[in-house]
Amino acid sequence: MLPPVTRPVAPQRPPGRRRLKSALLPHLSDRKRRPKRATIVTTVLLGLLLTPALADYFQSTDVSKQITIAGGYQIVTINTEWRVATIEQKSTHGSWKTIWNYDTGIIASKVMAERVCFISVMNRNEMPRFDALPRLAEESRNVKGQGQPVKEITFIIQRPIRDLRSYGSSIFTMCRGVTTYLAYEVHGPQYMNSQGSCNRLDVLQILELNYCRGNNKA
Repeated sequence: MLPPVTRPVAPQRPPGRRRLKSALLPHLSDRKRRPKRATIVTTVLLGLLLTPALADYFQSTDVSKQITIAGGYQIVTINTEWRVATIEQKSTHGSWKTIWNYDTGIIASKVMAERVCFISVMNRNEMPRFDALPRLAEESRNVKGQGQPVKEITFIIQRPIRDLRSYGSSIFTMCRGVTTYLAYEVHGPQYMNSQGSCNRLDVLQILELNYCRGNNKA
């Protein structure tokens, strides 16, 4: 007769090792979950601290607002990366567009009906601060009707501009194909006597840009 076959018995792990691993599992799982809780709490706190305006500022380099005026509306687009503000009016009283480049210090305005552009140097002491434009645009949205602008800047049309490329792509695109004049800022009421010789741009009800012809017709 053949002797009975005996199966080898697998070695058993010490019981203390199993108990040690099971005892560490809650702590290990807690350590994996804790960073997630911290991240969620941080996100919620940031959401509570950021105002809607600041949230828009950080999410996009372009901030756009629409302001209703008498007979139409104005669209304000502020590019925080390039420090450029574009205001465009579409109205029954006249449509126009103006670009304020705070980086290069250039103002360019286009009057649609006359198919003409004006380019001038920005006087930073007269213009609203770039950082204040979002707030001013928001305040203009809350104003009912059309009031008088707080400040006026008058320019005299000087001479035609032949080369638009030196003023940047946005101004080149806006003024390409229309007559473009260089204009310089002046001070004094004598330039405002002839009401019919000026193009007036009421921007956000805070600033009026007046482009006037001098004694010599431009």
